[in-house]
Amino acid sequence: MSESTMQRGSPSSLSTPAFVGRAEELSRINEVLVRADRALVLIEGETGIGKTRLVQELLRTHVDVLVVACPAYSRSFTLAPVIDALRDTVGDVRRLSLTPLAGALRPLFPEWGPHLPPSPEALSDPAASQHRIFRALAELVDALAPGLLVVDDAHWADPATLDLLLFLASRPTAAHRIVLTYRPSELEATSNLHRLTGKAPTGTSMLRIGLASLGVDDTRQMVSSMLQERPVTGAFAEFLHARTEGVPLALEETVRLLHDRADLTRRDGEWVRRHLDRIEVPPTVRDGVLERYRRLGAEARGVLRAAATFGDAVDEATLVAMSGLSPDEVSKGLDEALTVLMLEVRGSQFRFRHVLVGQAVYDAISPSEARRGHRIAGEVLEQRERPPLARLAAHFRRAGDVPRWCRYAEQAAELASSSGDETTAVSLLLEVVLHAELLPAELARLADKITYSAAVGVERLHGLVATLRRAVDAGDVAPQVRGLLRFQLGRALSNAGDYVQSRNELELAIPDLADAETALRAMLMLGSPFGTDWSGSRHLEWLDRAQRVEPPVRRSDRTRVLVDRVTALLGLGQPSGWDEAAHLPDDTADAQERDHLVRGHVNLSDVAMLWGRFDVAGRSLARAEHLARGGGYPRVDDLLMLNRARFDWLTGTWDGLAARVEHLADNEDIPPHTRLEPLVVAIGLQFASAPEGTARPRLEHAWELARQFPLEPITIEAGSLLALRHLIAGRLDDALRVSSDALAMVRLKQLWLWASELAPVRVAALLAGGDAKAARSLTVECERGIRGRGIPAAEAGLATCKAMLAERDDDVALAGAAYQRAVDAWSRMPRPHPALLVRERWARHELAVGATEPGIARLSAVFDGLADLGARADATRVLETLAEHGVERSRPWWGGRTGYGANLSPREREVVRLVAQGRTNREVAEALFRSPHTVSTQLSSAMRKLGVSSRRDLVVPD
Repeated sequence: MSESTMQRGSPSSLSTPAFVGRAEELSRINEVLVRADRALVLIEGETGIGKTRLVQELLRTHVDVLVVACPAYSRSFTLAPVIDALRDTVGDVRRLSLTPLAGALRPLFPEWGPHLPPSPEALSDPAASQHRIFRALAELVDALAPGLLVVDDAHWADPATLDLLLFLASRPTAAHRIVLTYRPSELEATSNLHRLTGKAPTGTSMLRIGLASLGVDDTRQMVSSMLQERPVTGAFAEFLHARTEGVPLALEETVRLLHDRADLTRRDGEWVRRHLDRIEVPPTVRDGVLERYRRLGAEARGVLRAAATFGDAVDEATLVAMSGLSPDEVSKGLDEALTVLMLEVRGSQFRFRHVLVGQAVYDAISPSEARRGHRIAGEVLEQRERPPLARLAAHFRRAGDVPRWCRYAEQAAELASSSGDETTAVSLLLEVVLHAELLPAELARLADKITYSAAVGVERLHGLVATLRRAVDAGDVAPQVRGLLRFQLGRALSNAGDYVQSRNELELAIPDLADAETALRAMLMLGSPFGTDWSGSRHLEWLDRAQRVEPPVRRSDRTRVLVDRVTALLGLGQPSGWDEAAHLPDDTADAQERDHLVRGHVNLSDVAMLWGRFDVAGRSLARAEHLARGGGYPRVDDLLMLNRARFDWLTGTWDGLAARVEHLADNEDIPPHTRLEPLVVAIGLQFASAPEGTARPRLEHAWELARQFPLEPITIEAGSLLALRHLIAGRLDDALRVSSDALAMVRLKQLWLWASELAPVRVAALLAGGDAKAARSLTVECERGIRGRGIPAAEAGLATCKAMLAERDDDVALAGAAYQRAVDAWSRMPRPHPALLVRERWARHELAVGATEPGIARLSAVFDGLADLGARADATRVLETLAEHGVERSRPWWGGRTGYGANLSPREREVVRLVAQGRTNREVAEALFRSPHTVSTQLSSAMRKLGVSSRRDLVVPD
């Protein structure tokens, strides 16, 4: 090739890349926004894929836009993105017509104080306070009347901001068009963004755009746009695409790196790399950014390091303070950083063009310089009229200033808690407790502030246990302080599921606890029957001892004591627990007492299901859900979902249940011993609904897993389910072995309410093995254990045992009466699945003794019940028996639960009846003790069958 065809050097400057490869997405978004008054557009994609650039192009054709940018703070700040956006947009708040409700905005916008209405009366309930702030913010947004609300990088939004977005999007009277950008891979499992992106609010058009990487052709076009619109070779484009995987940001940074290194040249009119076969392009954006950064002048590098350390939009004066440069040097450095497009300016604030650029620069800063920068940043922020407490805590932590870190973190936690953001509050406290190397007394004090209902994450919980353990084992701790540390260690261990060690620490702590109230809390924890090999009587001894301690003075503390005592008594099968439960308050304005009440109703729903009192369980679940609404307690939300799923499983509301429990069983934020509950429910559904397949080995694994954890009812339930399925499949030896192991645990605890389902399975296995004497003995033992306690579930189990024993007599009528009592006992709760299995056994007994006609009729009814329930595998077993006796039955529900065809099922009729009376889905759910999701599914099915599209048109058919 001649020299004339080769042009040396690189372009004198690079252009901003053109908008390429997204025309179709932009057109689809504009179409929805133009067509709908209420629209929700979701733009999702990974780092650097071009979400923000797509939004920038969108904003070229839209006016009156409110843009909420969510920065990547190391700690998200409550409502900060919304506050900043509104402050920058409103200007003079006096031009807006605001109602007295806007007075609630005074703490958020102190600079508007003289122009806002007076502050309304303070509310003691954080949830109500937050709701009032949301209403005030919504009024402010409505007054601005933006044609479009854009939330960029929503994955970094704090929980309160996401709750506000949910509030704005779900208001039926507001016409909002909202565009969200976010990274799905960075969403926490508990993020409220899932609720916003999962389903569009009623009347809202939703569009989801998933951005993929650019193709080779788009890569070529984008690079050409940066190089003065001159073409690039195909080989060069393919090379860049392979190295950057078509990610626009990585592509842009790589081209800039090549330009800075003068590694571009033109050959025959096309841009190519000078040494395509030899020079390696850095494989990551970080490498590219850092190489560009190192080529800048000292002033620009100093400015970039200061901006990266500050971690947010920063003004020039702060850059001067942090960088150690003179004002002129900072000005020069800013000019260079802006010229090479590493920084951008908005008003008087400077920020990185992309978070990745800032992170790459920060990672290159030496530890000593970073500490100095964070200290200065913290001191600058301290001077603000309204210092950002969480950011101060973060800066002083990185500066190594532990006292100021701890002080600001605790203040930030108190502020977050008072705003109803308990998750942020607990996260701030945990960071201090886990990493600040506190003195023992201070560690115990802060650990007591941790609300475990919001302490999500198994790893952090284990870290807390390890930290407290080290403090307890230290040799120079005063006895009273050690007692407090042991108590906190016992709390942490209990929440981590290690009940045995928890009990050990609590017993050791009590003698050293000078505070009677703390000692009382420890005693009540020792009175809880779950998780140890103690007998029930030993737990009762601790409850009796706690009863002799003077009750707390504060009402919220008395409620906590009552909750702990009721839970323990009912877990021990003590009827007196119901009398004490009646004294739980219905509601409270005190935030701490509300937390205890939520926990109390969660626990009450759990033990009520154990007793078989599903009316109480349903009411308690509904009450807990109401009290917890907006409380910011992810762990409580998880427990509510667990209990609701268990309630639906036991009461036979199986629509959509399998997917819910599988999701819960896979949720790693839930401790492993707690995840056993949805796992066992999932396996039970699998057994009832499909042939054994993978269900049997999965259940055997769950049983072995359950035995590794401390004793709880779920351990016995797993053993009961496995033994039952062995028995149904004819594996008698396995059924005897598993039921024997599970029964040994019940006898150890002497808690026969745990054996409601185990006792019938064990008796059936013993009778099948010919050991009627042992079966009768177990039945007597069970009856003695529950006598006079009024436990419906245990009484149904006992009635089933007696009915199976009655089979051995020749009197069919006597056995039938016994079976009828057992069926009635299960049905009254209601527990439809065990009731149907007992009726099946009754019918099989009738067939075995020659009572063919009633046996066939009963078995046919059982088939119908199992089919309606969705227990396909069980129904198949019954169907085969009917076929053996010459009875042919169709399978109208096979391949899906369609057994009623175009007719309403009984459950659908119940829902329609209540909706036709004007009740909401949630009110129907509470009335029928079902989940709102189940009611919604059944209502949709009913409306489809009835051919109506509006709730107003619903009429219960004859």
